[in-house]
Amino acid sequence: MVDQSRITTRGRYCLPGGEDVSCLADVSAYDVIELRRVEHGSLPDSGVRIACYLDNIGLIDGVALHGFPGGFILQVIANPERRSRMEARLAWLRSAKLQNDQRKSVRIVPVHRAVQIKLQDAQAAEAIIADLSRTGAALLLNQRPDVGSTVTVGKRYATVVRHTPEGVGVAFRMPFGPLTFNEHVIL
Repeated sequence: MVDQSRITTRGRYCLPGGEDVSCLADVSAYDVIELRRVEHGSLPDSGVRIACYLDNIGLIDGVALHGFPGGFILQVIANPERRSRMEARLAWLRSAKLQNDQRKSVRIVPVHRAVQIKLQDAQAAEAIIADLSRTGAALLLNQRPDVGSTVTVGKRYATVVRHTPEGVGVAFRMPFGPLTFNEHVIL
């Protein structure tokens, strides 16, 4: 079951000394955030003060509580006004997440729905296209690459932008042109 209260977003954290590390953040509450590095980079020791910037949320100040493989827990430090703004932003993001489909592009179900997905580590997986737009696709598959990971869908490069109960949603790096996009397209 998917935790509907959790928001996952990209960001970066800055360590003392100036090292910036790209990360993914799982935010369930405004006071504690789970950060996982996306690329190679240092992890902070417990008790170290960290500044991070999270897409969709903004700049956050905090202290590393404890680490785990590839990430750490950040205790947010914020005054009441900042906490209130973060709570409001998280509430808005959750409501947008709960709305079934905010995708703006026209969707089709292609004739050829089977497609091979290549993950960053060169593993291949078989998927079924649930629906397709000029800018992305909803894919049915058992493996769920991390949000933010780069994958190859057929021959198109894409970024995983969301997890669904049945698979993932991806955004293509290069959208289809209007003349090549139809139900007979093959990825």
